[in-house]
Amino acid sequence: MTTTPRVLLVHAHPDDETITTGGTIAALVSEGAEVMVLTATRGEGGEVIPAELKHLEGDRAGLAEVREQEIAEAMRALGVRLHTFLGGSTRVFEDSGMEWGPDGHARPASEMSEDALCAADVTTVARHIAAVIDAFCPHAVITYAANGGYGHPDHVRVHEATTAAIDLAEWRVGRLLFVDTPTDVARRIFDPAQDGFAATGFAAADSIPAKPPVGQIVIGQDVSSVLPAKRTALQAHRTQVSVSDRFFALSNGVGQAIGDHEYFSIGAGAEIPAEALREGPAPHVLTGLDLAAVDAQEQGAAPMRRRREPRRPGVFAYLHAAVLAVIIALLGAMQHLNATVVNLGDTPLILPWGLVLSLLLAAAGLWHLKTMYRSSAPMLLAAVVIAVLSYILGQPSWLPGADMIVTGMLRSVVWLLGPMLLAAVFSFISVRGPSRTR
Repeated sequence: MTTTPRVLLVHAHPDDETITTGGTIAALVSEGAEVMVLTATRGEGGEVIPAELKHLEGDRAGLAEVREQEIAEAMRALGVRLHTFLGGSTRVFEDSGMEWGPDGHARPASEMSEDALCAADVTTVARHIAAVIDAFCPHAVITYAANGGYGHPDHVRVHEATTAAIDLAEWRVGRLLFVDTPTDVARRIFDPAQDGFAATGFAAADSIPAKPPVGQIVIGQDVSSVLPAKRTALQAHRTQVSVSDRFFALSNGVGQAIGDHEYFSIGAGAEIPAEALREGPAPHVLTGLDLAAVDAQEQGAAPMRRRREPRRPGVFAYLHAAVLAVIIALLGAMQHLNATVVNLGDTPLILPWGLVLSLLLAAAGLWHLKTMYRSSAPMLLAAVVIAVLSYILGQPSWLPGADMIVTGMLRSVVWLLGPMLLAAVFSFISVRGPSRTR
């Protein structure tokens, strides 16, 4: 007996489901899969494009009502029969709004309503998502990556809450996927030199608003066969989207192509088989996922292993690196000149064990910083601190220390340069392997 795939997509606002995953939704439906779309808010804070509907901008209740109608029309275009808003009849989560930052990406708005999605506790949001997971029992769940695509705070909150819901739900999802577009694909989508772009009247992008991918992209779903359905669904979101031929634009008027592939990284669950990745990303979101095994799970099964996504090092990381570097520099300075002379017949052989221990200490400390923060920045800061402090200790006119670091000796020169060379080598080593889970 063939198992019917069940896929849940969790999005922040009406139109997000079509823009980022509309092709995948339509493709799954055309293959006979059961697809459910869960929308967190009604997009109350959105801007409005058509002049005849501009009066809705700022009218949160009025715009919410219209966008409910728009997403219902988009769901029909994509063939989706199961759509609901987060909270159901018990709780309403509103659009948190956003502001554009100087880097061209979205950031949290200075003000938001009390019922805003981002004003709610993440665990509260996650419990509502978990309830939908337990009711629908999906084989796979799809949502945003940690960067929210272009940084929208509601996208980021949906990512955080969905990943938490995967652990809270009793039902064990087989695979969690994140929408994550390759940088070269994003450039191509926004390229104003594309055939037909000039005829749209859309503006060219000054910079690519999409953030670089967070994870390793392992799926490139081909949606070329369902582009007409995706285009129709985009047109349904008329307050938010303008469509011209094979291009569309949001309220900023910046044009982009309706992509014929949609890309994903895996956040948790079943990996893509290695043989399916030999020629690039796998062609389908369910590639290598054993649907029957997911259905046969025992109640109370252990939570699936979830990848930890890298975060930018914070202030503590750099403080940690600086303190550790000072300790390493002082110990290395005191230790590196120690040596033992061994006589081999009439030939004395110097064994610089102090230098070896000092370099091993530096290597261990630098590698610790690299792997702990999964970033080269704190490690490179530590290497610079070690080199600068060691140099200072070798200047007799500045500080007492000429007896610890003698710049005319080869061992001291190696100690002065060694940590920087180690850091340079370590910076080219990736520590973001798939085994980092929780």
